[in-house]
Amino acid sequence: PHSGFFFPENSLYAYSLKDLYSVATGMEIKLPGLEQDPQWEKNIDRTMHRLSLLSSGDFRYLAKIPGRSRENILVVNSEMATLINAQNLQTLWTLNVSHVVREPLLGYYKPDVLGIILESEIGPNRKKV
Repeated sequence: PHSGFFFPENSLYAYSLKDLYSVATGMEIKLPGLEQDPQWEKNIDRTMHRLSLLSSGDFRYLAKIPGRSRENILVVNSEMATLINAQNLQTLWTLNVSHVVREPLLGYYKPDVLGIILESEIGPNRKKV
């Protein structure tokens, strides 16, 4: 992989392998196998290393979700849940949710289909799943 995500303290940062090497060694790397991905470059803030497509709302939960070819990233903030393809940073789907009360639960609730359960509070003693 040419890039990676980091989730410290409910923040989401993205670095290319080239950037990580430069930070760790203080040198620029010049290997032909580590070309920069244009899709990543246009979505990463070069100063803060944050993903511009997820700049709004506070992050409540972050989870790696197994996909067919590689893991995807589930981001839950105060307004919505978003599933992102970790390879090309494309949004796979979004769901309007607010007041999520606990971490998303993953499981095979139908055979061979990975499901995600989100639980939100919709009123006094009322929850929506």
